[in-house]
Parts: sequence; C-alpha cells; structure tokens
Amino acid sequence: MAPAAPLAALALAALLAPGLGVPFPGCDYPPHLWCSSREIAVACQAESHCTDLSPPPAPVELSLFYESLCPACRGFLVQQLFPAWLMLPQEALNITLVPYGNAQERNVSGRWQFQCQHGPEECLGNMIETCLMNEAKNFSTYFPVIFCLESGSSVTKNLEA
Repeated sequence: MAPAAPLAALALAALLAPGLGVPFPGCDYPPHLWCSSREIAVACQAESHCTDLSPPPAPVELSLFYESLCPACRGFLVQQLFPAWLMLPQEALNITLVPYGNAQERNVSGRWQFQCQHGPEECLGNMIETCLMNEAKNFSTYFPVIFCLESGSSVTKNLEA
C-alpha cells in the first residue's frame, strides 16, 4: 500500500498545477487534444506547451481584374473562385475584386467616358458592382451578391432579382 500514497500525491499535484491537466474556461477538450490545433491550444491556454504549432501562414493575396459581362471572367468567378472562397478558411485567401477589366477611358471636356469591351451594359455592370463594393465595404457581404449577379444571364438583368 505504500506506493499508492506517492501516486495519489502526484495525481493531486497534477490536478492543482496550472496547465497540467486542468482545463481553462473555454476549453472543452481533453488534455491529449490541446496541441492538436492552434485554436484548441489558445482556448486551453496551452500554446507555450505545444512545440509543434507554427505561426499561421500569410493569406494568399489575389486581385481579380474582370469584366462583368465577359464569359471567361464570369466562368472563373462563378465556377472556381467563389467555390474556393467558400471552402477555404477566411484567413487563407484575401481577394480584391476589380470590375474594370479591358475598358478604355478618356477625359472629354473634364468628364470621364468609358468604353467597355462588351458594350455599355458591361460598363453599367462594372459600375453597379463597384458601387456595391463601395457601399457594402465587407467582402463577405458583397462577394455572394456579386456571385449572384454574375451567375445568371446578365448582371444588369439579375440586379432586380
């Protein structure tokens, strides 16, 4: 029976020592999982004990210069970029959308005139999407709307829906 007393004392010390088996408020994970991810280590205040955790990588910076009525641009945005954005963690990808693409501009008597590759409707679509981005400010708010606009037959016709 003598070995049981030191074992009991060790178990009591482990329970009372901070960071050695006592979960912190907000930590709903057993100790063997505390170093399984950065999020769990932070929640359990165990980062200093987790040597395998590396700093999160910098997000991929992506700027898409596109035209609102260009079939190839719309296909990329709707079929590839938007689904990738949905699947990746928010910290992984930083997207800048620039609905301008292959437009020409010129200053005529102090007023800017734009000529878009796919005509005046594309210029209007580009302006609508630019205004949406300017007013909404938050990418997570305006990107789903732009996806919706770009998904149908025409950006300007999809605006009402």
